Amino acid sequence: MVKQKEKDKEKQHDFLKEICVATLYTDKKVSFAGVVDSSGKLLVGESGESISKKKGNSSPQYIKPTLFYSCLLTDGLEKWKSELLTFEGDISGNNSGSSLHFRVLELDILKLAITPLTRRGELYLCVYIEPSASSQEIISKICKAI
Repeated sequence: MVKQKEKDKEKQHDFLKEICVATLYTDKKVSFAGVVDSSGKLLVGESGESISKKKGNSSPQYIKPTLFYSCLLTDGLEKWKSELLTFEGDISGNNSGSSLHFRVLELDILKLAITPLTRRGELYLCVYIEPSASSQEIISKICKAI
């Protein structure tokens, strides 16, 4: 029974990692993708920097993943949850038939796109998009990819 739970957890981790990697590959202006639980704990995260290293590239990043998580993601999730009650506008991949509905927050030096991955809001995909990027275009690509 314990081994089965471990296998299930490993499968979930691998699946969430695939979502993060697919999200990163959608556009070069996506610098970080992570999946967090409802309490804000980072379960899986991939940065453009880690993908670049695998490809043999070394491009500078504006925000390191640890800084992204500790300083920006937790604030972004809190803001997202509080605004969810008062703001219904979102960006979704309607053309792709996706059920993902992103909420884009513009925080000081970045755009943070957040969408629930489960109906009950237990897991969230959080994506750091460079400020100069078009959120709608990138989110449309992400919805098609995942």
